[in-house]
Amino acid sequence: MRKFDIVKLDWEERFGIAAKGGTAVRRFSSLVMGVMLTAALYGVLALLREIYPGTVTIEMFFPGGAADRSFIPVITVLLAMWTWSMLLLKRSKLAVQKKALAAIPENATGEDLAELYSNVSDFIAPAALEKLLTLKKRNLSELEITGLMESCFDDLEKESENTFMSISSFIWAIPVLGFIGTVLGLARAVSNFGSLTGAEGKSGFDAVLPQITGGLATAFETTLIALVLALILQLISSYRSQCELDFIGEVKKHIMSAAGQTSGTEVGTEPDR
Repeated sequence: MRKFDIVKLDWEERFGIAAKGGTAVRRFSSLVMGVMLTAALYGVLALLREIYPGTVTIEMFFPGGAADRSFIPVITVLLAMWTWSMLLLKRSKLAVQKKALAAIPENATGEDLAELYSNVSDFIAPAALEKLLTLKKRNLSELEITGLMESCFDDLEKESENTFMSISSFIWAIPVLGFIGTVLGLARAVSNFGSLTGAEGKSGFDAVLPQITGGLATAFETTLIALVLALILQLISSYRSQCELDFIGEVKKHIMSAAGQTSGTEVGTEPDR
């Protein structure tokens, strides 16, 4: 029988970083992954920059240049990749939890769980089942057991929502960074308007005008990058959040069915059909 060990299944544990439990993700591990994704993305952009020189949609990701761009796009991309790393890690953790749920045998006992999982508390469904078995041993009424298990699943849903707080904060911060870049670009463009008064003739005007339009371009480019990334990440985050809530609902369905249809210390993960 295969023994489930979170150290072998969890990506954070594989790299020597203690997992927080459930689908929660540590910021440090996701930051390291985010830096790697940012480097990979800019490596691809740098290659495309050489192949398609002067392309605005590529150049706007790089600081400096003709428009004197700031480092805001780089910081925005890094924060976006950090957020995406959290979502990717949460996706892998949820997959592990689903496997742990599917592996629970019918009419499982506490001994079965101890043999199947190296640490039952590392897995959501087995931990809930173990709690149910413990409540059964206390000779509580079915109504009391149901109430306690309902409270347990309510706590699981709250914990799942709490794990998305950092992600939501980062997604909120991304467009704010874009607006900061917009302010910087507009400030640079406005400051160059004064140069027009001292421009002599058409040649002087043509020399000053790019400085103004460059600042305006920087303002709108940073906002464009931030809004697009924030929108994509928000959609992914909403989907991942719903997937986790659906999983908890599935676990609740299995465990509550077992609580209502079985007695003693033996319970199953599937109700009798």
